[in-house]
Amino acid sequence: MKARLFILTVALAVAISIVGAQSPARIVMGGKAVTMVADAVYAFPSARDKIVAVGGTDQGLGVFLETVVPGFSTLPSFDRQAGAEVYASFKPDLIILKSSLKKSLGVSLETLGLKTSYVSLETPEDYYAELAMLGTLFSDDSRAGSLIGYYKGVVAKARQAAGKTAVVAPRVLLAQATADGFTVPPDSWMQTLLVELAGGVPVWKGSNPGSGWATVGAEQINAWNPDIFVIVSYKSSASDIAAKTTVDPRYAGLKAARNGRIVGFAQDFLSWDQPDTRWGLGLLWLTDVIKPGSMPGFSAEAEARNFYRLFYGINDASFDSVVKPRMSGLGK
Repeated sequence: MKARLFILTVALAVAISIVGAQSPARIVMGGKAVTMVADAVYAFPSARDKIVAVGGTDQGLGVFLETVVPGFSTLPSFDRQAGAEVYASFKPDLIILKSSLKKSLGVSLETLGLKTSYVSLETPEDYYAELAMLGTLFSDDSRAGSLIGYYKGVVAKARQAAGKTAVVAPRVLLAQATADGFTVPPDSWMQTLLVELAGGVPVWKGSNPGSGWATVGAEQINAWNPDIFVIVSYKSSASDIAAKTTVDPRYAGLKAARNGRIVGFAQDFLSWDQPDTRWGLGLLWLTDVIKPGSMPGFSAEAEARNFYRLFYGINDASFDSVVKPRMSGLGK
């Protein structure tokens, strides 16, 4: 936590120094998890025409930012493992990266004299602090305040709904489908936090001491025997995988299977479980799954319309023609 706070402080100082001199005119984004970084930056209209190159943002379900800025796909793209020289070739006056890259790629970039700014974007608190930093960077504190207000409102709504009932909290397994089975996230990741904020008990918590997704077998999943099994997929339909898992003999004995509560996490261009700008949508959707009826009148589609309008200026017509066809797993 102290290390993350230090990174946030440094990033804010960089933002203030850049704004104090001259706002960045040539921004490059790349590296690991660049999709999350780009989605956050493009939530600031004042930054969009300053972006000159972005590493690949398609996780497998499509390029979302083409919807926000037609022509986005024509921007120069480059491999997420690219070295400092590739970044330098775009002549940026600012490079924005995930903070996890500071010790590796960041050192090489700074050796070349390139200005860098880092964002973690891993927790709600990160989003509050780093959207404020981006607002300073792009001279748009008001915009940052609106986006932060949205997330704080979502968290408050989920907490209120999660605390409405006095029954024992459902035991929830959230797992990513892979070619070989399923994997579970670390305790500190957004996926675990979302289950807790939504009023569930993450059954895998404490079982993954690593820094990434950990493989779990059918035997372990049956031992956990979750009340609700939420399946994540980043490259295909999570709902389709959930339907197949429900009838898979290996999982037929699960409470979740017997009660029809194996579900695929909602998704459009990206799955909503990630620490992407969509995490607020994911939290409300998951709260409705874990505590049905706790948010009277809730509609995932209506929430999505509001989110895309606020963050990216996507009107109802564009939503209906471009975003809605990509959606799956929303339920009612």
